[in-house]
Order: sequence, then structure tokens, then C-alpha cells
Amino acid sequence: MPKLKSGCHNCSRRRVKCDGTRPHCNKCRDRGLDCAGYGIEVRFISGVATRGKHKGQTVPSAKGARRTPHRSASTQAPALVWPDGSLTRSATEEEDESWLSSQCPRDELDNSWSSASDMIAASPNTLEQYLGTLFSTSSESGFVEEVAECPASSDETGPDFDDDMQLLSHSPSHAFSNTCSPSQALVSLDARPRELFAHFSEAIAPVMVVFDGKFNGYRDLILPMAVEDDLVRQAVSVVSMYHLARQHGESQESADARLQAIIRDLRKRTDAFNLSDISAWVTILVLLTGETVTGGTNLPYLFRLLQHLMDANSAAGQGSAIHSFLEEQSLMMTLFAQPLLGEGMGTSTLSAVDKYLGFISNTAVFFPTLVPQINTLKTAIRLACKIYLTRATISPPHASTVDALEELRLLCLQIPLHQPGHHALVWAYFIAAAESSTYEHRCFFTQRLTQIHSQTKFHNIPAALSTLQMLWKCHGERRWTEVLAANKPVFII
Repeated sequence: MPKLKSGCHNCSRRRVKCDGTRPHCNKCRDRGLDCAGYGIEVRFISGVATRGKHKGQTVPSAKGARRTPHRSASTQAPALVWPDGSLTRSATEEEDESWLSSQCPRDELDNSWSSASDMIAASPNTLEQYLGTLFSTSSESGFVEEVAECPASSDETGPDFDDDMQLLSHSPSHAFSNTCSPSQALVSLDARPRELFAHFSEAIAPVMVVFDGKFNGYRDLILPMAVEDDLVRQAVSVVSMYHLARQHGESQESADARLQAIIRDLRKRTDAFNLSDISAWVTILVLLTGETVTGGTNLPYLFRLLQHLMDANSAAGQGSAIHSFLEEQSLMMTLFAQPLLGEGMGTSTLSAVDKYLGFISNTAVFFPTLVPQINTLKTAIRLACKIYLTRATISPPHASTVDALEELRLLCLQIPLHQPGHHALVWAYFIAAAESSTYEHRCFFTQRLTQIHSQTKFHNIPAALSTLQMLWKCHGERRWTEVLAANKPVFII
């Protein structure tokens, strides 16, 4: 085991003796430096050697072909066949942008979305700020109320943490029931687990949240827990393996075997122990994330287990960061999964949609300057819910829903391609595409899905496009909301 440095990170790098003052050393403060604190510093940097002859350089891969990303045939979005026999051609990024410019004034887009990336990068959102939401959220809904106007500063969105003991009682080390933040365990990890953790942090965690800022619960809460908990570690590793296999056209047999082993372990844990198990809850959440990566059909079983674990853990651990994050993400998955599993539960869930929108609403705490964009995303999801409910409960002629689809299309035109938050509308685009009966609407919403897939490489989108072909065939004969639930659903989120 390597010897741990006793000084802060800055003094260790500068090779000076640290005075050890906590939480921030006086030597850093006197020199105007931002003290990085003590303990092991964990940074996920893909492909950079930290020691040896390649220190500080990109590590040469023993399997050169594996490092060269290329799109395998299985990850390509399928061509869509229209009634006249023509095929949908995937537009290039330049064509998409050109079309968008013709549909919506460029200055309007610039005023609303163009600086979103800069705002996210500049936002000082941290784990401590996320903990602040625990004290400022609605007790009934579990998330912050919708913001009508942008606050003057981010300081107004959270409570004042003058009391150090208050923050300490909700610190990450107290957030996990029997785990802690990254420690010496990460140092002992082999190269392969480190690579898989880094890939999860860089390629998967950003997709699972609306805006990927300095704080990301998948990166800052789940990954540290995976360091300490073997079951969570296996789940994170297998999801990364699936995503890498899809990107590089490799075999998924190893990942399949490990997934089955994880499910067996989960069955044993849920049979032998109380369902009040944060570790199992995190594992199921990660495996459901894996369903979006693979486009698999394990959603019914995994989601049923998620519901049991969420109910069993509803009281235990309340007020901790990990519990709050798991509840927020579980509600998000409930919103998007229930309509895929059955009309009855889908109708019941979507009728109370605001109860499940915390995963978007809470981003206003971190990014108060993005409140208009946040509200636009929420409005788009609400319109998609309304479209689903109309089909499931009334089932009018498809011609009568064209206006609702056009309203959603015009709203989505305000959201430029490649902007942060665009990927959060996969489910809304799918619902709209399933209801669409005109060529214009089908083309618009499927192209939006294809464009998101080109960024995320999550295989649930090609699977969703294949499902759309089946749903369109039933138009005029059966409700597509009924047909969708009757088949093995892919987790479209």
C-alpha cells in the first residue's frame, strides 16, 4: 500500500511542509492559493500514465484498433420505411443546423441557448450545494418548486451553511450507510477497473443528468460508493463494458455473463436481507442505466425491483445526499418507464407528471441562469405526456392530434441541436414520433432521436426507432400505447 501524504495536495505538489491546518492550510491561504484539502485525490483521466517512462503522456494501447473509435453496424440507427416505400435519410449535422435556422430565427436561439454551455462550465455547483437542496425542497414533491424568474445570483437559491456542524452531518461520509467517499481502495484497483470507472464518468454519467456540471450524482456519489461496495462496482463496470463494446464492435459475452452474476447476487440479497439496502438500490439504478446503453429488454424485472427498493428505503437515510439523489433518479425512471410497461400505470403516472420532474426542476438550484431553458424542457415533457394521455384515454383520430404535435415541434425548434439538455428529451421525442401520422412530424422527431444517438451512442435509441415501425403499422387499428406495452419494452429515456 503506498504511503499516504500527510499534507494538503498543493503543498505536496510544491514539495513544502504543510502546517496541517484544517480544513484549509495556512500556507496556501497566505500565498493566495485555493487549498485543495487533504486525503487521497481522485481524478479520472483517461489514457494518461501517472508513473513509468510514459508519465504524463498518453498510454500507448496494446490493442491499437480498440482505441480507435468507429461505429459498428449494430449501433447505426435503422432506416425508417414510409408507406410509399421511401427511406428516411439521416441528415448531416450541417443540414440539421441549416434546417433549424430556416425554422427559427437565429437571434432567438442565441438569446436563449447559445451560452448554455458557458453558463454550466462557469457555475460553481458542488456537492455542498446539492446538499443545500435537501433543506430547500418541497416536503411533498421532493424537489424545488418551478422558478418563474431567474434569481439575481446563485447564492439566493440555497441556504446559508454558516454552521459547519450542519454540513458535517450531511457530508458524503454520512450519506452512505456503510460506505464512504473514495479512499485507499481506489489506489488498489487494477488498470481495467480504473478504465471502466473513467469511461462511466466521462461517457455515461453526463448523459444520465440534464446538465453535466461540476457536480454529477452518478460521478460524485455513485462512483465513490462503487469503490467500496463490490456489487455497485460490478454494476458500474458491466455498464461501461457494454458501452465500450457497442462503440468498438466487440463481443458482449463477458458483459452478459457478469450481468447475470449481478442479478443472481441481487436475488440472494433481496431474499436473505431486508429490502432496506442502499447498495442494492444503487445497483438497480445503475443496471437500469445499462438498459439504456444496450437497448435490452430487462426493464420489467429491473423496474419492479427498483419500485420495491424505493418503497423499502423511503424512510431510511432521508436527508442524506445519496438517498435524495436515488429518490430523484428513481422518480425520473418511474415517469418514463410506466407508460412503456402498461397503459393503466402509464396513465396514472403521467396524470401527475409534476411529481416526477425533480430531476429537471432541481437543476435550477445549480444553474439559476438557465431557468428559461429548464422550463422549456419541462414544458416539452408535459406536452408529450398530454399526447400519450390523449391516445390512451380518448384515442381520437390521428388527424385530431396533429395540432398538439405541431405545438411540440415548434417548441422543440427553440432547442438547438448539440446544446446541453437536448438529450433529456429522448422519451418526449419517442412519444411524439409514435403518435405522428404525417411525414413532416415523423421525420422531425425521428431525426432528433438519431441526432441524440450520434452523441450518446446509447443503443436504446436505435431500438426505439425499430419499435416505431411496429407502432406506425397499428395506426387506425389499435392504440399504439396498448401495443407498446404488449411487447417487450426497451427503456426509452
